[in-house]
Amino acid sequence: MANLRATEVFVPTDFPTYTYVARDEEKLEKALRNAFETPKTAISVSGPSKSGKTVLVQRVLGEDNIIPIYGAQISSPEEVWSAILHWIEAPSSVTEEAGASESITPNATASAKLKVPGFAEVGFGGGLATQTGASSTKSVTTQSKGLAAVAREIANGDFTVFLDDFHYIARDLQEDVGKQIKAGVEVGIRFCVASVPHRADDVVRSNHELRGRTINIDTNFWSLDDLVQIGLKGFEALNIQVSDQIIRRLAEEACTSPQIMQALCLQLCFELGIREGLPDPAKFDVNKTMMQSVLEQTSGRADYTSLLKQMHAGPRIRGTERKTFKFVDGSEGDAYRAVLLALTADPPLMELNYAEISRRIDAICVDEKPVGSSVTESYKQIEGFARSMYPNQRILEWDADAASGTLSIIDPYFLFFIRSSDRLASLANKSEKPTLPLFEKVDPGLAGGAAV
Repeated sequence: MANLRATEVFVPTDFPTYTYVARDEEKLEKALRNAFETPKTAISVSGPSKSGKTVLVQRVLGEDNIIPIYGAQISSPEEVWSAILHWIEAPSSVTEEAGASESITPNATASAKLKVPGFAEVGFGGGLATQTGASSTKSVTTQSKGLAAVAREIANGDFTVFLDDFHYIARDLQEDVGKQIKAGVEVGIRFCVASVPHRADDVVRSNHELRGRTINIDTNFWSLDDLVQIGLKGFEALNIQVSDQIIRRLAEEACTSPQIMQALCLQLCFELGIREGLPDPAKFDVNKTMMQSVLEQTSGRADYTSLLKQMHAGPRIRGTERKTFKFVDGSEGDAYRAVLLALTADPPLMELNYAEISRRIDAICVDEKPVGSSVTESYKQIEGFARSMYPNQRILEWDADAASGTLSIIDPYFLFFIRSSDRLASLANKSEKPTLPLFEKVDPGLAGGAAV
């Protein structure tokens, strides 16, 4: 498809026309379609951040049938309706005019004329009486707003209101917004609400009367094989041939996110100097330097530099100096650097239990390693930094009650950023000169079997 541009095929921020993956094993499309066909029911779609919830809804409904509104823009219950009316460009007011009127009635009297106050002459003749109102008109203007106005425009139609990021609505407003959703559903307005897994029940919790009126569709992190399909479909559409190992490497680095996979594949096209599809299939080799450039360039899509600096520095303390350790990348640092380096180790995981964390810390430390209590305290603190800096977003969570502790990465872009950018390496003490990458692995798909 020589006329296709790379930016049309790989689309990190748009509907993936050429690289859509149905994820058949989860039967998500069928479940969602069945839910939408159920009248007077709200739909709740939950899934990890950047996992393609919006794309799934667009695929089932069609982009033209979706009215998007966002939790972050709702600061009062009434704004649900005003946001919808604004999107469909409904008039803010409706004016109705009442003018002159005319009536004809039977009358057996001979022709005659009669003056009636407020009316023109009334004529009688031919057995009919005709009455014409005066020339004055009256205008009545009503405001077009609220549930009634929205119902008049879209109730029982093809449109669906897609309320994305419901969890961004302030907790004290969610109950009132839930009431608005319930009222809308009852008059035939279709609602679909999207949220992240740990806040999936916010919709029902906001209004207990929505229980039984809500169908929940749960999505999961993308599998490696599904992410690989994005690369296979897109590169084939552009007549670009790269090894399966390269595509799989990109899928591994995408940290379960189809958005990141789209971005990585697009960046690889740029790295190869390909802006549009080729007339004939052509094979390309991707070496270590090119792969590193693709990762670093793509990491610029999610800049967590300030948060990473805070996590690396740890909380301010007075008195005793923190104990430092030597790491296999040639740097030195305290427990906070140790736990961050552990996150960057292979393979990228969205959830790490304490046993996996201990294994990774053992691998990155040259001699002595941080004790368990300092590791768990460090993860507790970096979770606090994330919550403080991004109060309306969940980036990672530390569960101290789960068998000595479990770290869950909520935002895949955070894990991708600290793994693929050079920011963590740049935070090493200036006197330290890292001599080796933290983990060096060999990919047989690269020319000459170079390490990547």
